[in-house]
Amino acid sequence: MTSVERGSRERRAEIEAVLALDALPGVGTRTLRELVERFGSARAALASAAVRRDASAPDPRLEAGRAVARAEALGMHMLLYTDPEYPPRLRHLADPPPLLFLRGDRTLLRLPGVAVVGSRKATARARTVARRLGAAVAGAGVPVVSGLALGVDGEAHRGALDVAGPTVAVLGRGADAAYPLAHRRLFRDILRSGLVVSEFTPGTPALPHHFPRRNRILAALCRAVVVVEAGARSGALITVEHALDLGLDVFAVPGPIDLPACIGSNGLLADGARPLVSVAAFVRDQLGVADARPPEPPGPRPEGEAGRLLTCLEGGQATADELARQLGLDAGRTLALLSRLEIAGSVERVAGMRFRRAG
Repeated sequence: MTSVERGSRERRAEIEAVLALDALPGVGTRTLRELVERFGSARAALASAAVRRDASAPDPRLEAGRAVARAEALGMHMLLYTDPEYPPRLRHLADPPPLLFLRGDRTLLRLPGVAVVGSRKATARARTVARRLGAAVAGAGVPVVSGLALGVDGEAHRGALDVAGPTVAVLGRGADAAYPLAHRRLFRDILRSGLVVSEFTPGTPALPHHFPRRNRILAALCRAVVVVEAGARSGALITVEHALDLGLDVFAVPGPIDLPACIGSNGLLADGARPLVSVAAFVRDQLGVADARPPEPPGPRPEGEAGRLLTCLEGGQATADELARQLGLDAGRTLALLSRLEIAGSVERVAGMRFRRAG
C-alpha cells in the first residue's frame, strides 16, 4: 500500500469515526470537538473507554460507513474540522460543524460572501429586490450565500445565476437533493456553477430543527448579511443573531410600516441594522465595485398553454382548479402544466395548495 493510499484510508476512517461519534447520544458538536482534541483523533476517541455506547443499539460505525459511501458515490467532498482548508470563519462559531459535505466549486469557500436572506412567503417587491441584489453582488465577483428556500433565498440564487456569478446554497438537509422540491432545477443549476454545502449526511431529510443550525453556517461564510424582507418570526432573524455574534455587518431593506411581511426587517432597522436603500450603493460602498455587471435578459417566456397559465398567475395566487377554469382545461392537464413549470422554476407552490409566479 502506498503512502497516498494509506493516507486516503486513514482519512476515510477518521470521517467515519466523526460521524459515529456524532451519532452517539449526548455527543453534540462541542463534545465531539473536545473529544477529538483530547484524544488526538476521532478514531482514538471512539476507541477509548471515555466513549460509551449502548451495546444493544446498532453500531453507529456501520451507518457512518454507509453515509460516507453514499457521499462518495455522489462525488461529494467531505471537509473535516481539522483540515487546513476548513473555512477559518466557521471556527469562530460556538459549535463549528465537525464535517461538511460539499458539492460543486469548493474554491468558493475561500471567498467571504454576502448572505441574502428573507421570508419564504416574500412579496413580489421583495423577490424583485432579492434577484437584483443577487445579480449585483455576484456580478461583482462576490458569492451570494443563501439557503435555497422559497421566496427571497431562491431569487437571490437566481440573480447570481443570471449573471453567471458565484453562489453558495447552504442546506438544512443532506446535499444529495434539493429542498424544497420546487427548487430542483435551481439546485441543479447551482451544482453546475456554484457550491452546495451541508453538515448533514446524504439522505438526511429537512427537519425543522435543522434550519437554525443551517443558518449559523450561512452567516459564518459571509462578510455581511442582508435581510430583504422578514416577518416577525422569520428564520432570517436567526441568521442575523449568528451574524451579530460573529461581528458581521447586518443590512435590512426598509419596507412599508403597515405590512406584516416587513415587521421583522423593519425591526432590525429600529435596532440599529444598516438600511439598504440602493443596490448600486451597497455594491459600491461595501464591495468596492463601482459598476457591477448588469443581469442578462431572462430567457424566452413559455408559449402556448404554459404561457397562458403564467399570464393567469400575474394577477396573484390561484389554485389548480381556478387555473383550470380560467384556461378551459381539465384538472389533470392543468396539474401537469403546473408541475412542469415548478420544475422549470417559473411557478412556486404555496400554502393551501395555491400557486404563484416564481420570478
